[in-house]
Amino acid sequence: MINTLDRHVIGQFLRAQGVEAWGVAGNDPSLPGAPDLPRALPILMSVRPAVVRGIRNGPTQEYCDEYDRLNTALNAATEALADLLRERGCRAVALPATAEDASRAVADPGAFFSHKSAATRAGLGWIGKTALFVSSQFGPAVRLATVFTDLELPPGDPVTEGLCGACRACVAACPAGCGRDVDWRAGMSRDDLFDAAACDRYMNANHTAFTRHICGICIAACPLARKD
Repeated sequence: MINTLDRHVIGQFLRAQGVEAWGVAGNDPSLPGAPDLPRALPILMSVRPAVVRGIRNGPTQEYCDEYDRLNTALNAATEALADLLRERGCRAVALPATAEDASRAVADPGAFFSHKSAATRAGLGWIGKTALFVSSQFGPAVRLATVFTDLELPPGDPVTEGLCGACRACVAACPAGCGRDVDWRAGMSRDDLFDAAACDRYMNANHTAFTRHICGICIAACPLARKD
């Protein structure tokens, strides 16, 4: 039985769930859409390199399948962590990985929480020039989910500005011209960085075989995405 929960114990637990990186963010000021709990624990899993290589020229069924696989695994990991926290007397709320399914907004409002905001505040990475979360370890080839809790854990150092520098590979690669080529700073809205309507129009016109708007070209274009 686990008697004490600290960063080491939680890290071991999450690694056993397949989580590749995680962090701690303070929830003050409150993150938009967040539960009323003082700590956010964002967790991260990466897209398999072979899948990243395959989406270089456009979305693939393999990428859609990987998206579903990672969402399922992340949701299982967040629920397991939340259960562990509750067993040890803590309050905990698991917010699932975002799904490209608008019907979930009614049944599960937490499904549309911006996990990117928790991850940047926890110091796991930054937001790139096409509004993707960019992990310092895996680039944008990742999926995220978050657990909120009242367990006292020291927060990480927030990342408050983009670290892409002069790189604009994702902007140049986007066939819809969605990226605005703007350097991110904390507090910016997605619209400041990315034209979501243009992305929707492109996907509707060119990739009707895919039920989700998860193109992936900008992910594959990033030099930080793991493609080995």
